[in-house]
Amino acid sequence: MGKIILVRHGQTEMNARRLYFGKLNPPLNELGLEQAQQAREKLLEIPYDVIYSSPLERTKQTAEICNYLDKEIIFDKRIEEIDFGIFEGLTYQEILQKYPDEANEMKSNWEDFNYVTGESPKELFNRVVDFLKDLDYEKDNLIIAHWGILGCILSYFMTGDLKTYWKFGIKNGSVVVLEGNFDFAYLAKFD
Repeated sequence: MGKIILVRHGQTEMNARRLYFGKLNPPLNELGLEQAQQAREKLLEIPYDVIYSSPLERTKQTAEICNYLDKEIIFDKRIEEIDFGIFEGLTYQEILQKYPDEANEMKSNWEDFNYVTGESPKELFNRVVDFLKDLDYEKDNLIIAHWGILGCILSYFMTGDLKTYWKFGIKNGSVVVLEGNFDFAYLAKFD
């Protein structure tokens, strides 16, 4: 039984400004580069066989820094962040002002709300589960991704659905380790 090692990418200026962004593609800022280096330090005690990353720039940079074993990084679009559609690049206050009806729909029907031209958390969850099905659980899999992806992975293993999606405070540069397989995994480390 292998490990599923999760790392959230380092901070970007869009994170610092608290903007909604998924498909927008900013690089890490100075703090984000430091957080990626700190994640690498935490990983030095955790061997991995395979490394996966979202192909977006912030995760790509984090993966390159964290890849202390110099493995080939497998970039997989299924672990790109959620597409926030018309909300991309806006603060929550701007969304409330510009799209009040959509903001209300997002609150009342969050699992199915597709962010108008984007995708819903349920669609995100389904593509993440599709990714998880393809992992080799005899190996230790290092996955560098986004908050939404890590929330889906943890929620899948904790409840099998999105019920716990909002329950994890996964900060930029955090490292989380699960042990198990597709049918059952438990939380071994949350840092």
